[in-house]
Amino acid sequence: MLQLVFATVHGLYGDRYVYRDLMTDVIIQHLITEQRVRIKCRDYVKKVAVYKDRVAVQLPTRVELYQLEPSADELDMQYRSAAKINQKLECDLLVVASSHIILCQDKRLQLYNYEGTLVREWLMDAVVRYLKVAGGPASKEGLLVGLKNGAVLKIFMDNAFPIPLIKHSSGIRCLDLGSTRRKLALVDETNTVVVYDLHTKEVLFEDKGANSVAWNSHYEDMLCFSGNGQLVIKTGDFPLHVQKMQGFVVGFKVGNDVLC
Repeated sequence: MLQLVFATVHGLYGDRYVYRDLMTDVIIQHLITEQRVRIKCRDYVKKVAVYKDRVAVQLPTRVELYQLEPSADELDMQYRSAAKINQKLECDLLVVASSHIILCQDKRLQLYNYEGTLVREWLMDAVVRYLKVAGGPASKEGLLVGLKNGAVLKIFMDNAFPIPLIKHSSGIRCLDLGSTRRKLALVDETNTVVVYDLHTKEVLFEDKGANSVAWNSHYEDMLCFSGNGQLVIKTGDFPLHVQKMQGFVVGFKVGNDVLC
């Protein structure tokens, strides 16, 4: 008997979680209200990405972009088609920003605008293992990049030169910046979670058995990480709070809302 297992295709930004369903549909879910909307793509969905009010869907021969309808209601879930890039674009990782999509293929990052024009390209020193949009002004957002050789860099979309942040001893699996952008948390390929002070490059915290990490979106001294069937919350210098929970941490909202 043969068993087919398909990889999870998903993305998250803030309260919006996007994932592939039935291979050809995309579901956008609001994690607080549990509202869902379905986008029928009528083609094989290869990758998805979400950033603020934008959603990108990679299909075999094109990339389709969707945008929230203008509304004063932050819980609104009405998306409309915003643009279409009629090109066959191959990538390992896909992220979307306010005016661009970013494709990662091995060591190469490519920046395309919504018209499908290649705007800029960066070539890293090692394979890119982690990539996320770290916020910033529209069309000039920053990218947080983790490499297999342990390097962590920040790239601004309007700048051809990556900015080195730290050089870790092992390959990067997960990254997150604190709310004030002074502290960087990472999980490496040895399942170690490490917190760096980006000003002094000092290691502030280290623990074993992690698979993912996330800072609290408003409180600089709060972070959580998961692994080995546990969720761990660290607040300042207080003892760690540990509880049993399966899954991967993908977000840590204001207060105590942990998204897994």
